[in-house]
Amino acid sequence: MILDRIRKSKNIKDGLGFLGTGVASQVIIFLSSIFVIRALGPELRGYYTFLGILGFFLIPIFSFGFLAGMGYYISSKKYDPKEITKTVIVIALLRSAVIIIVVLLLKFFNLLGLTGNNLSVWFLLPVLLTFPLNMIKESFHRILLSDSQYAKANKLSIFYSVVSPLIVFLLVVIFKLDFIGVVIAIVISNIINFFLTIIMVNRIYTVTDLSKPYNKLFVKEVFSYGIKGWIGDIAVTTNNKVDQLILSYFLPPAALGIYSICGSIGQMLWILPGSIRQILFNNNAALKEESDRKKLTARYHAFFMVTGIAITVVFIFLSEYIIRILYGIEFLPAVVPMQIYLAGTGIYIGTMILTKYFVGTKQVIYNSYIQLFSAAIGLLTALLFIKEYGIIGAAVSSTISYIASYLLAVYYFKDYRELANGFVLFLKKGYKF
Repeated sequence: MILDRIRKSKNIKDGLGFLGTGVASQVIIFLSSIFVIRALGPELRGYYTFLGILGFFLIPIFSFGFLAGMGYYISSKKYDPKEITKTVIVIALLRSAVIIIVVLLLKFFNLLGLTGNNLSVWFLLPVLLTFPLNMIKESFHRILLSDSQYAKANKLSIFYSVVSPLIVFLLVVIFKLDFIGVVIAIVISNIINFFLTIIMVNRIYTVTDLSKPYNKLFVKEVFSYGIKGWIGDIAVTTNNKVDQLILSYFLPPAALGIYSICGSIGQMLWILPGSIRQILFNNNAALKEESDRKKLTARYHAFFMVTGIAITVVFIFLSEYIIRILYGIEFLPAVVPMQIYLAGTGIYIGTMILTKYFVGTKQVIYNSYIQLFSAAIGLLTALLFIKEYGIIGAAVSSTISYIASYLLAVYYFKDYRELANGFVLFLKKGYKF
């Protein structure tokens, strides 16, 4: 049996580490966000969300594929992490400087949209000034993963997921500092996460030793490799947050704050399949026969599609009660958008499984096609619907994008019969993972 062979592999153990970390991190973030959202209310929550998506978009855009390229060359053992720490820091500082300048220029010329233009520069600037620390942190965390330092990388991921929500909770909920508490919390958490990363990584690579020369060849090779997947990275980012970005541009912060809880709740459905994708990747890589890989993927696909959609239906019917109980009556306008949004997130579970199959079978080009297509659909529909229909238009846009990505993923998988057999087997006897 395919699954029996897989259970004997070390890959399953490595994958379970990622699974536990992913689930724990997402649960912590979600639970803490409930209290923070209730304390802030729709408008301040909108500003908080805007600050988050600002970095979420700009960091990948101005990466130019550096992190992906660096990961490739470190995992291939061509470069020793100890030899390139100074180079990594310099590149991170240069990238963050460009981002800070771009954001301030956009702010100066009132090009950040309705929400961003209304945000005081004195709230924006402290967050921007911690970008260099955040980018250095991300670079070294990527080095750990690329160098197979999974245990240490997982510990840091847990720290990241705990530190920021905890500080926001303390300052906003306990000390009632409102939005200034959010800004202070973001700054403090970025500083703490930076030093936690440096302490952890320094034990292995001595990153505080900056005597090594700046490696121009490393930079050239990394950017040459990474730039090839750069557009794909931007597409992934666009898929995840383009609805919120466009919404923040056309509508006031309260609308963004209300809509943001759709993503908070909807993406809870992705915790388990999103985390277990690493197991699927490892297992597919361990199998030699393409037919076995397709059978395994089809079984995961059927399991998570059926269970995920079933849970989605329950969430849709209970959405009003969920919002009322968790977030309060101020957020009840999110009920209908959330119901629409949930329909898309339930279907997107299938995309998450199928795209990991493409990565594990060296067909990563299909992922790029899917992400680009979905991003284009999401951007187009967001521009068409949000200005006219507000947060409902944003939800419709996201759902259309999610469905489009799933249909294209199924098309590239090609073996429709195997996918259908996966559902038949599940309905007959279920699965024992």
